[in-house]
Amino acid sequence: MAGTAVGVNGGLEPGRVFAGYRIERLLGAGGMGEVYLARDRDLPRPVALKLLNPVVGDDRDIRARFLREADTAARLSHPNIVAVYARGEEENRLWMAMQYVEGTDVAAVLARGPIRPDHAVRITEETARALGHAHTAGVLHRDVKPANILLAWGEQQQVYLSDFGIAKALDRSDGLTRTGELYASFHYAAPEYFEMRPDIDRRADVYSLGCTLYYMLTGRLPYPATSTGALINAHLNAPVPLPSAVDPRLPRGFDGVIAKAMAKNPNERFGDCGELAQAARRALTDTAVTMPAVLPTPPVAPPRDRNRRRFVLVPLAVAAVLAVVGAVVWFTGILRPADAGPGVGPVTPPADAKAAAEQAACEYSSLVGSYDYADPAGWEQKVQAGATGQWKNQAATVLPMARVLISSDPERSRVDTATCVATMSANETRADVQVQLTTRNAEPGEAETTKELSVSTVMELVDGRWLCSVFNAPFMPG
Repeated sequence: MAGTAVGVNGGLEPGRVFAGYRIERLLGAGGMGEVYLARDRDLPRPVALKLLNPVVGDDRDIRARFLREADTAARLSHPNIVAVYARGEEENRLWMAMQYVEGTDVAAVLARGPIRPDHAVRITEETARALGHAHTAGVLHRDVKPANILLAWGEQQQVYLSDFGIAKALDRSDGLTRTGELYASFHYAAPEYFEMRPDIDRRADVYSLGCTLYYMLTGRLPYPATSTGALINAHLNAPVPLPSAVDPRLPRGFDGVIAKAMAKNPNERFGDCGELAQAARRALTDTAVTMPAVLPTPPVAPPRDRNRRRFVLVPLAVAAVLAVVGAVVWFTGILRPADAGPGVGPVTPPADAKAAAEQAACEYSSLVGSYDYADPAGWEQKVQAGATGQWKNQAATVLPMARVLISSDPERSRVDTATCVATMSANETRADVQVQLTTRNAEPGEAETTKELSVSTVMELVDGRWLCSVFNAPFMPG
């Protein structure tokens, strides 16, 4: 395009005017786009100008989410929340102009060790004010963590809460490059995000703020698990960690504060983030302040199979979540099981084994790709019933995640057609099947679109039934 100043890496060069903002320098870049320090077009102030990459911006769903989340953040006007000034589109690129905070973030500070208790309490108080304002406006942050708490340079070191879903709204098409960031969010996620809970509210942010306070006080993650499964299990079942067990010099009152903030049962937590901040202030100034430690009882919920657990991330993070647990796949359903293990035992194959294996693979792939919004529990049971081997053992963890991620996504997708071609083993009790799916996607009020997806499966004959031991649908980032 004539007159466009582009840097060597495809970014905008300093001095370039974009959407009326004069670019000063690049602040950061990733698969989704770039963030620049720029000069406001109307006022004498700097702005952080976030640009969505053109290729990513071609995705209708991502564009809609970007704009919707920008609008959500823009209506949260508070001294402790990073402000959104404007958003729009220029040269086929969506952009967002935000408040520029010159400073650092809590995660960077923690990389050098624990934060002094009085500073940790002040950061908690100001973050709680931001969250209180958002909650009053009907917005849950859902990703409270040190990296999203900014500290401005200066004597006061003003605290700002950032990322009210904007970055999360972009992660879906860049999941494979942001797996580490998503995994980092898991360390602060409330137990109800892993459960089949329809009643998630501000107390989930209370839990995350409690995790953050613990990290600030001790310099350690609440649950430093080395795998996703272990981390989920810790949030659901492990005792709440005590700050004084890490550093005996800390006032013991913080033990009660953390125990209440990170209670497994939301009903046993502080009612809001303001209550948490007040209790932290009391614990700092009065070491005798204690609150009964909350035992790690499971969350109150309607009776259900404890294996039906799931994690509410942003719907766009489907592929990235399963990349963390050893899978890489995205469409309406998400599964990528491991290699097959021993089943009950194969039987003599029928004469039409190849055709039967192909039919079973097509039916199973269509089932996985056609989430039942009316009966999600029934859908999960059917998918589990069609699995065997090691995948059967993993399904208890992966399927509930899929249920939450799929059900919370406004896009509704179903498999329209499936074509399968099998390669049989010598004894015709195992088949490697290549599946070609056509999925039909539609958001409410919008025209339907179709997508083609190649899937590979392994089907095994177990007690006369063809069951799936491997389901692999590779996610291809945009």
